[in-house]
Amino acid sequence: MQKIAILAVLFFVLASSVHAETGTLYTLPQANKIEAERHMMVARRHFLSRDYFGCLEELELAQKDDIYLVSTYLLRALCQRRLGMWSDALTSIHYYLEVASADVRAKLIESQIVKERDLLKEILSGRIEVASTQAYKQPLSLFFNLPLGAKPRAKAIGKASCLEGRSWISDTEGNRIFLIKKDEKPYVFDIEKPVAAVPLSSNELIVATRNGQIYRATLTEKDKRTKDLSLEKLTEIPSILSDAVIIGRKILLVSDAADGKLVYLDTDTGKVLGDWRPNDKSRFEPLALSYGGYLVAIVDRGSNSLIAMDPWSKKVVFQGQADMLRDVEWVSPAKCFALGEDGSLYEANVKGGSFNKIIDGKLTNCWCLTRNDNEIMAFDAALDNVFWIKQTFKQEDLTAFANLHMMQKDLNNGTLSLKSNLYVPVVADLNFEVPSIKAGFGKILLASRWEGDAYVNRGLLYEVSSMKSYDVFLRDMYNAGGKWPSRIVLEQNPSLSGISDDFVLMLAGLCLREGIAVDLYLKDGPLPLSLAMLSHMSGGKIMFSPPLQSEVPGLAGLAGKISVELPERKVLFKEIAFEPLLAIFGNVDGIPFRDWVPIDFLPDIDQHK
Repeated sequence: MQKIAILAVLFFVLASSVHAETGTLYTLPQANKIEAERHMMVARRHFLSRDYFGCLEELELAQKDDIYLVSTYLLRALCQRRLGMWSDALTSIHYYLEVASADVRAKLIESQIVKERDLLKEILSGRIEVASTQAYKQPLSLFFNLPLGAKPRAKAIGKASCLEGRSWISDTEGNRIFLIKKDEKPYVFDIEKPVAAVPLSSNELIVATRNGQIYRATLTEKDKRTKDLSLEKLTEIPSILSDAVIIGRKILLVSDAADGKLVYLDTDTGKVLGDWRPNDKSRFEPLALSYGGYLVAIVDRGSNSLIAMDPWSKKVVFQGQADMLRDVEWVSPAKCFALGEDGSLYEANVKGGSFNKIIDGKLTNCWCLTRNDNEIMAFDAALDNVFWIKQTFKQEDLTAFANLHMMQKDLNNGTLSLKSNLYVPVVADLNFEVPSIKAGFGKILLASRWEGDAYVNRGLLYEVSSMKSYDVFLRDMYNAGGKWPSRIVLEQNPSLSGISDDFVLMLAGLCLREGIAVDLYLKDGPLPLSLAMLSHMSGGKIMFSPPLQSEVPGLAGLAGKISVELPERKVLFKEIAFEPLLAIFGNVDGIPFRDWVPIDFLPDIDQHK
């Protein structure tokens, strides 16, 4: 339909109106310009209320009424860009430029579409360059803001794990487990020789001990100040264990340091499902494990190396050499940190194939690593200090994703107010300072300013258990609540494991535009790297228990109001040579953004979706 419309315009302009041989009179298709413009007006307002499907439908109707109305392609491209339909958006903008090649805005829009698409491709493939890595030391009591005198005293800690702001730390030689949360007094639970406490949810965890005992533990609250941890023995492995991680809803992976293998356990029955050891017959002594939703990272003291292994195919995909490694933790699904006994920190890039020391000996007496949301922490052996590890990325490689939509306009007084949401992939650590902005209409720059925070009308949690075509998937998601959700929970199944990278790339575009976090509810099976990276960069979580409807915060971003001063009407209308678009561009914390929105000059209707 789109290509036919463009060809029709060109054909009827160039062709003779009378066939030379037959004398047949050709008549141009009739255009109902009034009805077409009515549909364009409705399409603009759908766009400004973030109802992109309503916008596309009205554009289709406008084109049927006036096949020569090429501005439908420009607005369609902007709409498809917001939905993450990169290929369709570029196709639409190319159709528009075939007829309206003088519209320089369209070339800028095309360039921005390509820039945003290519950035997301790089991130989803696990490739993004780090500018620097720093470690900041703080006393543990200060870091967690613990009550006076409440700092836990440890003899010799094992491994640490975090979930939902709660840090579980095993004190192996002290025969206890600590539960530490900011602003609260730590809780202490007695258990013999714990090496790992693996949280499954806010009140359930698996505990592994050095002597091979595996327990399912339940946290209960007796009163506001007292918590109890009840233990139920799941199974026993007659060996010496060093660590444990959960890799599926019902699968626990434990490291058997004495027998030199990893053991897969069913967390419901305690049954051994299988094991793994390297194929090269070398001595294998697994000391530490970490799972990031894509691969398992293993510290192997036998070969003095870090190994990244696919836990489902049981294939080694990466190996890096370093002496006396102590612990490992994933920074993203494609990169992990390894901690050395001398306090050095190494970074493994499993896609780039690199393994480098990035901090030399600074993490003094540190024993274990853990991740709390997007923070990487290292605890020292006595639990005196915490090192907070922070990476910064090359800002020139990043872009912010802007989402502008109308609040109100007063054309008589010459003002226009917009709601603006700015989102950046969480690979960037931002302070979210007031952004610098500029506004343009046609060839003129307009005075504009950022006016602080604005309320963001968030949706609910949207749970997905089966995948369809991208268009149907998006329509179902939007129609479920009549607006875009704050979070998507993708439940693992064969269709999700087989999701294409193109599908994920499109979904990433929508999520970064609308501020949607993507959670992964893992069961028992593999995930593609692109999907694990999407969850990471959108601020999502990897879960091993069903989600709660109350958990609806989306991707962290900056919400505000933009006020634009308009010139006199005669100046404004003089600039309307093509489809009327307002351009907003600027930067937030040095990261650039650009967006365009259509303007209609008719009285306001309710647009507070």
